[in-house]
Amino acid sequence: MANKRNGNAAAAAATVAVPPNEVRYRGVRNRPWGTYGAEITNPVNKKGVWLGTFKTPEEAARAYDAAARMYRGPEAITNFPATNENNLNANDVVENVNVNSNPNPEVVPELADSSL
Repeated sequence: MANKRNGNAAAAAATVAVPPNEVRYRGVRNRPWGTYGAEITNPVNKKGVWLGTFKTPEEAARAYDAAARMYRGPEAITNFPATNENNLNANDVVENVNVNSNPNPEVVPELADSSL
């Protein structure tokens, strides 16, 4: 009977009441003085790793996401979708982007000086 009560108490302790207008992120804690802390558990030695203190919860969540991908790989559960170097979603494909409309890249009209 005692085990059943402890199990219910553990389940009740695991649920956290979140105010209706507050967004919660995985691995992010709100510090009493208004900053946000990020931490993750190292899956190898089961120890907590402090990632730092941040001004916004989004910054802390991004730090958690980077650490989660480092520890658990690209399939890690994160707060935000994975992005590549161009800050695009990993599933987005950009095709036929013409960055330089000038057919002669050696001569840029704005920089060409006819007085030389």
